[in-house]
Amino acid sequence: MLNAYWEPLTFDIPPVAGHSQSWRRCIDTARPSPDDIYHWDAAPVVEHSTYTVQARSVAALALALPETA
Repeated sequence: MLNAYWEPLTFDIPPVAGHSQSWRRCIDTARPSPDDIYHWDAAPVVEHSTYTVQARSVAALALALPETA
C-alpha cells in the first residue's frame, strides 16, 4: 500500500476465506527502525480488517499461501 497523501489513509485488507494464516506486516516505512522491516516469519500479525498507512509512506502486508499440487 502506498500513501503519497499528506494525511494517513486507511485501507481495507482483503479476507482470505478458508485459509488458516493471517496477514503479516512485513514493511511499514512510517515505523522507526528496526520495527519498519521484518522477514515474513518474524512479522507481526495484522489483527484487523483495515490497515492505516501513515502520510507519505509505504506498507507491505504478506500472506503465506499453501503450496498446491
